[in-house]
Amino acid sequence: MKHIYRFIGIVVVIIVLLGALLYFLNEKGILKGPISDWIENIRNDILSMFGHTKDMVNDMENTENPVTDSINIP
Repeated sequence: MKHIYRFIGIVVVIIVLLGALLYFLNEKGILKGPISDWIENIRNDILSMFGHTKDMVNDMENTENPVTDSINIP
């Protein structure tokens, strides 16, 4: 079981490093075309998720019953 967790950890680290490499290559303008557009879309999606999560936490801080109020919001 230890080997499986180690393998999963190595795969995750490689994916994160590859993502960071692609991001920085795209920021330097080296990547062009569809791969650049895809990386930019992923970046915008991540920033959007961060922003929405931050807004939700701020909204929950301003209520007396954050769990109940967040469930009842349509």
